[in-house]
Order: sequence, then structure tokens, then C-alpha cells
Amino acid sequence: KTYPRMGSIQGFVTKDKVIDACEKIMLVQRDNGDRKNRKHARLKYTVDDLGNDVFRSKVEDLLGYSFEPERQYYFESNLDQFGWITDETGHHHFTTFVENGRVEDTAELQFKTGFRELATYMKSTGGEFRLTANQHILVSDISDEHLPTVKKIMAKYKLDNTAFSGLRLSSAACVAFPTCGLAMAESERYLPVLITKLEEAIEEY
Repeated sequence: KTYPRMGSIQGFVTKDKVIDACEKIMLVQRDNGDRKNRKHARLKYTVDDLGNDVFRSKVEDLLGYSFEPERQYYFESNLDQFGWITDETGHHHFTTFVENGRVEDTAELQFKTGFRELATYMKSTGGEFRLTANQHILVSDISDEHLPTVKKIMAKYKLDNTAFSGLRLSSAACVAFPTCGLAMAESERYLPVLITKLEEAIEEY
């Protein structure tokens, strides 16, 4: 049986401990998650099976310290911020729109080739790639010195194109056919077509 549920609060950690805490949460899931039943393999079921208090204690045992009491928080958005931003250290970051998270070369766009050329350049000059939770790619930690060349490579392969509708920028799909054994219909392969049809309908009406 599968079901939706809200997330469970574990507590608070300062930002310098976030990566460590996330790693330990994943380790508890690795060691206690259901590896026999794919439908029951997600983290939320592990939390429910163990109970939130037990799950938290296992994470804290690995951390070597306890979570602080939860603090007030709020979400302003769950969308990616596409385009260039500059952080407080002066480094530059660009979020690239990658439809359905699929990095490939097509007749229209040479994304795979472009990212490979960008990676070759960044390997010797600094910078890195990061994946967003929405399946897009962040070209990150670019210095002022190397920014013009990075921009040139991105423009060459249209990696800097963010001129898409809000509907398309916010869309995402699982793989489904032909590789998912649980799929019952098309998803990733059809979504771009569906988005185009919806965009045309919205424009018309």
C-alpha cells in the first residue's frame, strides 16, 4: 500500500551541519529502508515503520549530537531561479533549464556536447555542476575571470536559454515508458508535446 504524507520534523541544525545531517539521514534510510518491496522503499515509509522518535535517535547516534528544537520557517518558493545570480563571495551561478532532467543531444539542442565542453573548461579553471531538486543543472562557482568564457560556451550551445513559459519551466515528469517496469503510460517522452499543446491553448484563449 502506498500513500501520501507530510514530512516529519526532525529538528534544527545550523547551516554548517546541514550536509552532515542529510548524509546521516540517508545512511539511516540505507540501513533500514525496505529493499525488497519497491513500493515500500521510500524514506517516508521507513520513518513510519520505525516511528519518528526512533528514526531521529538513529540519525543522532550517527551524528554524535542531538538536533536542536525546531524553529519557525516558511517556504517562499519551490521553483528554481533560472539565469545568473552572484553570491556574497562574488562567484557567479547559472541555473540551466533541462527539460525533464534529460541531458542529451537532439537535432535542436546539443546539450550533452555543450555540457561536456563546459566541463572540460571548468576542470582546469574551477567551477562545478550541481543538480537541483527539480532536475535542472546549476553551473556554479564561476569567478569573474572565467565568466566571459563560460558565457560564450553556454551561448554557443544555447545552454543559457531561459526564454520558456512558466508552465514549461515548472514542468517535470518521471521516465515511465520505456524503461520503468511500473509504468502504465507515456510520461517523459510525451510531456514536452503536451506542454506545447497547453501553451498554444493558453495563448489562444
